[in-house]
Amino acid sequence: MITIDEVRISESLSFILEHFQEPIFPRKIMTRSLGYQIEVFDKLTALNYFRLSNYEDCRINAYPSYTSFNGINRTPISLLMVDLDLKDFSERGNSNKDKLLEKALNKTLRKIEETIGAVPTVLWTGNGYHIYQPVSGIIPEEYEIFYEFTKYLDKDLTSLFIQFAEEYFTESTADRLHNPTVKSCLLRIPGSQNSKSLANNNKDPEVKIIQKWDSKRPSIQPLMQDFRRWLIQKRIDDIEELKKQEKKQNKFQIMFMHNQEHKNRINKIDWIEKGILENPLSDHRKYIIWRILSPYLLNIKNLPKEESYSVIKDWLDKCSKLERLNFNAKLKIKEGLKGASKGYYPISLEKLKEENKELYNILNG
Repeated sequence: MITIDEVRISESLSFILEHFQEPIFPRKIMTRSLGYQIEVFDKLTALNYFRLSNYEDCRINAYPSYTSFNGINRTPISLLMVDLDLKDFSERGNSNKDKLLEKALNKTLRKIEETIGAVPTVLWTGNGYHIYQPVSGIIPEEYEIFYEFTKYLDKDLTSLFIQFAEEYFTESTADRLHNPTVKSCLLRIPGSQNSKSLANNNKDPEVKIIQKWDSKRPSIQPLMQDFRRWLIQKRIDDIEELKKQEKKQNKFQIMFMHNQEHKNRINKIDWIEKGILENPLSDHRKYIIWRILSPYLLNIKNLPKEESYSVIKDWLDKCSKLERLNFNAKLKIKEGLKGASKGYYPISLEKLKEENKELYNILNG
């Protein structure tokens, strides 16, 4: 049995907390035994949950619990995170995965230093490296050149910047399943244990500090132009993906029209009915209208447009009680139904796992 130094865990948590901007609490944490995020209001409560989990998978969110006001993002970009996972290098068929991981780490650190002049914290996670870089950031939505993108995107711009920065600094070698947002940017606690490493009998499952940050919060201004280009490209990619999906769905629609029995079997999709229509959500609402509900109600359940509109509107009204909508509901529903009227089907659960991992996890939580 592994002996944990509780004093060292407390000191390590204090070290991680130094990376955050005020207010430090309330903030959400997560452990292996919890399996979900829970809000805590002080350090002692967090440490108690860590102890109850035998110090396995102890994590704390880099961003505070309250990130928006009246549905509008109010959280400045304050910390950037990079996840370099050993498995992403072992999958490339190269036996020198450890050397490739080290090379990626050093390359990422050089780019961070060259771009924003920063020396970040580096942790060994048991399966790779985490890089934590506090920054002096902005709320992108407050700037017109960025606010225009909120009409098309389903996530707040602070979350998207965190994801952009990870791609930018690593040149897309970071963990492909890692898409942190202000609600899921979870930092590991040095001295805690990585449960996957323990289960796999890895030689070094303990989270360790490899490098400490220099206590400086550099400006993100050097990255903003590239971020805007990234948002433009993301919009182009989304449009192209939609066209591909529509083409694919139109092809399958012809096949389904000649198989009424199969069509009857798929007339109701349980994960959409129970996970979405019966379960209002605080996030991903625009995405759900476009990729799931509009094509589902029109082309699977074969409801008239007017009835489909009412179903989506009723669902959004319930969602708004959890977190106020930050978009024009009537306009988004009409756009979604107009697109779905071309005949494409809702995204499959398997495809959703690849395209929107965060929503997939919520629906399967």
